[in-house]
Amino acid sequence: MAKKFDLHKGEKFSLGKGDELSKIRVDLNWNSGADLDATAFLLDEDGVLSDDADFVYYKSNNRSEEYDRKKFGSKKNWRDNTVPVSKDGSVVGSSDDLDGGEGETMHVDLSKVRPEISEIAFCVSIYDETGKTTFKDVQNPQIVITDEESGEELCSYDLKENFSSETAVVAGSLVLNEDGDWEFEAVGKGYDGGLETLVDMYQ
Repeated sequence: MAKKFDLHKGEKFSLGKGDELSKIRVDLNWNSGADLDATAFLLDEDGVLSDDADFVYYKSNNRSEEYDRKKFGSKKNWRDNTVPVSKDGSVVGSSDDLDGGEGETMHVDLSKVRPEISEIAFCVSIYDETGKTTFKDVQNPQIVITDEESGEELCSYDLKENFSSETAVVAGSLVLNEDGDWEFEAVGKGYDGGLETLVDMYQ
């Protein structure tokens, strides 16, 4: 098995072209009793969302199955039993883990990414109505990239930043470089304001 690369903030790992490595798993790991949510933003060359469905998060209406009232009854039940997907189906998100726990997983098929998408940002935000929980309270935040087909772990990034008041973090991004190759970049940038701040930033 090839050596796994442990990245530091700002470092990049080349994944090659989509036809060389197509399906990858993105694990966003943490230890926390709080309600943390993993999200993905599919961005164009200007670094913004070109379609609302490219914001992959637990409340998205773009899901693995269309809403069927006969099958699901309420829309809450529909969301609880399906997962969010991007407009082109290239990114499959995670269901909402209300218990916090140890992380969430997303799946990416690079061969399905639309030509206008040049970056996929993977983020984690804290949902806490009291406003007391921040990333200072989250232990061992990490993002891991795995080859879905072989099961080989390609690279990982431990977010060892000194977070304090931040309630949202851009953990890492898949970025299309000038040669048309995908690279994973360790970002590790924190923001106050939770998920709303990330949405405002990418709109």
